[in-house]
Amino acid sequence: MELSNFNHFNNLNTPIHRMDGRIKTVLFLSSIIIAAVSSHWYFIISLFLISLICFNTLKIPWKNLLIRLILPFAIAWLVFLSSLFTNGSHILTCIYLGSIKLNIYREGLQLGFIILLRIITAVSLACILSFSTPMIEILETLRILKIPSIIIDIADMMYRYLFIIEETAQNMKKAQLSRLGDSLNWINKIKDSGKIALYILIKSLDKSTRIYKAMLSRGYSETSNTINFFNHPIPKFDLYLGIFLEIILISILILNILI
Repeated sequence: MELSNFNHFNNLNTPIHRMDGRIKTVLFLSSIIIAAVSSHWYFIISLFLISLICFNTLKIPWKNLLIRLILPFAIAWLVFLSSLFTNGSHILTCIYLGSIKLNIYREGLQLGFIILLRIITAVSLACILSFSTPMIEILETLRILKIPSIIIDIADMMYRYLFIIEETAQNMKKAQLSRLGDSLNWINKIKDSGKIALYILIKSLDKSTRIYKAMLSRGYSETSNTINFFNHPIPKFDLYLGIFLEIILISILILNILI
């Protein structure tokens, strides 16, 4: 999915889109943290099911979420397999690959399953937040939460550069196709793709250096005061709803610790 689609998704009119960005950011970040630290699978699955219900209300095609989950799921699957064969002491069964014997451990199965659920759930929650909330609102909420300014500034610049990189890559791809680059054999296609990637990185680095020097020339520093982005109070309904949901999330975290 192209990055430009994010602006379209952020402008949809659904209950989650209409909720105040500060409340959404706090709630979803809290949910991600709880999903990442929960040690009981039923709590994680509950959050995952909630994320699917929330995504269904966004009126966004499901393929957009599935595309976002492909890479995290692949990584989670590798972690699952690694844990399956390397962690634990109680052997469930064995797999023979020629002369190689691989033991499957019960503890590894449990740990790998929990990690897989954590990754998928956290990524799903993060996708819903990004689909329903402009990035500027997320970053400014983090600024309100006293996250170091240098981290927020770097994240903001990285987000802006993604669009520049995407535009540059598309222009170079069109230029390559106009010169019949798609008619080359696969070896030359790989070489051209490598050259394109290298040129994009060099151009991005050059542009970032010039922008940073321009910022310094205008008095930028880590301690620079910024103008408040949110100039209106949080709607009472969103505030009360956010407090109620946050209490539920904290209760889940406490139960996870006590059980």
